[in-house]
Amino acid sequence: MIVENLSINRVVMHEVFQRKDSPKIVPPSYGKELETLDAKALSHFGRRITDAFSAQSKSIEMQIVKTDDASVIGVARRLVLAADNDFPTISNHVADALADAQKSRGIPGGMLLVFDGKVGSDEKPFVGVIKAEMQSGFQRRQDMAKVVTEFLENIFLTPATRLYKLSLFISGDEIVTNDTQWRCFVFDSNITSARPENAAVYFYDGFLGCTFPENGKYETAKFFDLTKEFVRSSVKDRDLRRDLSDALFAFVKVDQTPTFTSQQFGETYLPPELRDPFNKFLESKKFPTNRAVVRDLSEMSGRLRRRKYKFGPDIEFSVSPDAIRDGTATIEDLPAEDLAGGEARIWTRITIRRPVTEQL
Repeated sequence: MIVENLSINRVVMHEVFQRKDSPKIVPPSYGKELETLDAKALSHFGRRITDAFSAQSKSIEMQIVKTDDASVIGVARRLVLAADNDFPTISNHVADALADAQKSRGIPGGMLLVFDGKVGSDEKPFVGVIKAEMQSGFQRRQDMAKVVTEFLENIFLTPATRLYKLSLFISGDEIVTNDTQWRCFVFDSNITSARPENAAVYFYDGFLGCTFPENGKYETAKFFDLTKEFVRSSVKDRDLRRDLSDALFAFVKVDQTPTFTSQQFGETYLPPELRDPFNKFLESKKFPTNRAVVRDLSEMSGRLRRRKYKFGPDIEFSVSPDAIRDGTATIEDLPAEDLAGGEARIWTRITIRRPVTEQL
């Protein structure tokens, strides 16, 4: 676990705001001083961080792309070396970067916590940032001789909420220098193990200056999902759509070459008129089209084991890709009149070249 032996040193809080009707940035409200947190509050704060990164399906190590002095990692390098009285002022640049990255008026504001400390058995320095959205709720407390229920607004980082995004920049050395190697870990409640790209782009890209790592496990799954999305949205012919879906399964699962490119799939399976739109679609989703991807199915085995076909809301047919490929099962769209149907519409014929072996 990356947050083993975590200790928090300094914390400063800023507030960033949702953009209004104007596209102009709403200036953040800067924290002027370090926060004074008692032991209970500090323990709670540390537990939020530990719990977040313990949920591995919601967190991922990112590749740091922007490394200049004006970037967030550039500010982090200055923060770990800063004196206590300079820490709040330097951290203002982090608030500015987040306000600038929240370009859409649909992105909510919230509290921005900038903090540093040590982590790991070797106590490596880190700088962390949390964007926490505001909530409202109720509190019960004893007031003199009676119990009072209060409605509270503008609370954040409660145990029950996932309305926050978290990142840790961890130094590669115990003693930080300008050429220290850093690693960045991001938690976002929108991430799932199957779809890590669901993480908020404005946060990890526009704000933190990071991108998803170039690893085969992630990129193979992303290619599979993006190609399915392209086929569903761009291919109108039902037969071609089904053929391309079958081809995608075979291309990803059956091909034994250690690497592949999106161009190989396009040139092998897509009609010429769809190849350029396919490349532009992948580029718009920031998938690499100009280099090879390492084929890694380690997180996709369950998703490639069965093909599922839906026929309206009530019928679903499940079959292995191998059975489709070798012709054990075939699926055809035919006019209903060819199947003794009473109406001139498309029906589906499923042929299974095996006897029933079990009735569920």
